[in-house]
Amino acid sequence: MHPTAERIPATVPPELVHEADFDALTSEGNDPWAAIARLHEGPPVIWMTHANYGRPGWVLTRQDVINEAFIDYEHFSSERPGMIADMLGEPVRLNPIEIDPPRHHAYRQVLNPFFTPKAMKEFDDPVRRCCRELIAQFKDRGECEFAQEFAVRFPSYIFLDLMDMPRDRLGDFIGWQDQLMRGTDPMVRVGAARSIYAYLKEHMAAQQRNPTTALLRGMVGAEIDDRPIDYYELMGMFYVLYVGGLDTVYSTIGWIMHHLAKDRDLQARLRADLSLVPQAIEEFCRAFSVVVTHRQVAKDFVFHGVPMKKGDEVNLPIMLANRDPAVHENPHVIDIDRKPRHIAFGTGTHNCVGIHLAKRELRIVIEEFLTTFADIRLKPGETPRYHTGRTFGFDYLPLELDQRS
Repeated sequence: MHPTAERIPATVPPELVHEADFDALTSEGNDPWAAIARLHEGPPVIWMTHANYGRPGWVLTRQDVINEAFIDYEHFSSERPGMIADMLGEPVRLNPIEIDPPRHHAYRQVLNPFFTPKAMKEFDDPVRRCCRELIAQFKDRGECEFAQEFAVRFPSYIFLDLMDMPRDRLGDFIGWQDQLMRGTDPMVRVGAARSIYAYLKEHMAAQQRNPTTALLRGMVGAEIDDRPIDYYELMGMFYVLYVGGLDTVYSTIGWIMHHLAKDRDLQARLRADLSLVPQAIEEFCRAFSVVVTHRQVAKDFVFHGVPMKKGDEVNLPIMLANRDPAVHENPHVIDIDRKPRHIAFGTGTHNCVGIHLAKRELRIVIEEFLTTFADIRLKPGETPRYHTGRTFGFDYLPLELDQRS
């Protein structure tokens, strides 16, 4: 028997089987976007024997099928095992992203008012202050290790301020997040999940007694179907803001700064005209979509000629959608004038609730770095290091920085 035969159900057509490890495949070479784009050469739906933390499952490789899976929640459910609930041993679903319609809508309405473009305008000054505070720690040095000195810390500070949590616990939060998202030992991931849970449980109880911000007041005082929100529903909201607000922004910022450090012409163009930054962000989000999200097949059905079975895991690498050559001409070229339509923040019911905050954070980071530094470049003789997996992000990104006079 072939060693991977037990990972290939009899219902999977042999021509769709890809005997590979997703994380190993995306780590090959020195460009993860080019590495994963090799999947565009095959079918739009494949079965990978090691798709997600070593588990087998479907991988969708084109924008049209990924887009369809996002929208079709009746067949591709967000309510799947193997996530926080299993690691905690308690019925906590990331709320609302692990809850399907129609229940999804009531929970989403609790959070939506606090993340509208209008609401996010109030974050401009505190986000900019946070950005400047971090830059001040290295701007006179003429260099920085961007990943750890800025990219990890920046969205973490924003999240801590948003949730009114103490900044002196930052080291714990970053460590837990890294173990949860990238731990190779399942028990390390479980330990991190439970450490986060214990802290959030304590913080949530304090907020229920005395909510300290409008967002927290809205969450702890929420009503769902004319009843008070219950413990596990509220814990799910606290948990989703924790996992959603840190890793993706940190990862995206790293790839943007890495690209700007290599593309000095674009750097100069944006520095000369900051009004171009918002359109640049749309292209950066397309080109540097860092997330692989997931669904579970809710019932047996045939998807684009492929028989899928209830319980099958489905992986949606958003970077494959946003670098699909059938949709985006020269997809690996960063062109801020293309004004792309992308799904970097998902689409349909489960599009990211924090999209406007994330874009605001990206815009302010770019503006502050370009106005503070006359030139940003990769440090000679150093090799940046990144990871793939559920998110693609830099672990080590040394930069040289010339201050503007």
